[in-house]
Amino acid sequence: METTRVSIITTAYNEEENIGKLIERIRKLNLNTYIIVVDDTSSDNTAKIASKLSDKTIIKKREGQTIGLWYGMLNSVSNILVTIDADLENPPELIPAMINEFINNKCDVLIASRNKLPRISEKISTKIFKKILNVNDIYSNFRVYSKDCLKDFKPKLGETFGLEFLLFLNKKRCKICQIIYTPPPRRNNPRIGGKIKANLRAFYSTFKSLMGYLIYYSS
Repeated sequence: METTRVSIITTAYNEEENIGKLIERIRKLNLNTYIIVVDDTSSDNTAKIASKLSDKTIIKKREGQTIGLWYGMLNSVSNILVTIDADLENPPELIPAMINEFINNKCDVLIASRNKLPRISEKISTKIFKKILNVNDIYSNFRVYSKDCLKDFKPKLGETFGLEFLLFLNKKRCKICQIIYTPPPRRNNPRIGGKIKANLRAFYSTFKSLMGYLIYYSS
């Protein structure tokens, strides 16, 4: 594990309270990491903190999580990629176990699925796509990817909170694996907004992804 090079990618928007803590916790892992922070032009000190602590910080216009993760993947330096949220709702201490599972089961992507989904939109959306992807948590972006499997990926659907990656890999018949974990409590001000706004955004993403699946990814 010590010699396995791992690129760890996170996207951030106004995460000055969390980004330093996340990077510090990742550095404490027994891993050979290259940490990439993609900042969506935060109005606080997120980019400044990340620039001091990460291996690479990319500042770009605000385009959402999916595009941000893609930018990070393009700048990665290894075949094993880990994506993780910047808000500390994904425990980085789980990463070594995720990588072991990914390698031992020869996965192309491994998703850390939450054992309980907090929003009705996530529950309904996962139920819709579970028949296609066989994943319990389609909007978890706590994942391990093989970069080789994503080399031809280019987002077509805009913001899908990472779902388009799975649709692309499913079409390529890449091996999708998952583990189940118990997440820490959610913060009071979630990244994608309050309860109503978050549900509406997730439902819109699901609609776009379903249309995208029918147009681009079902054949």
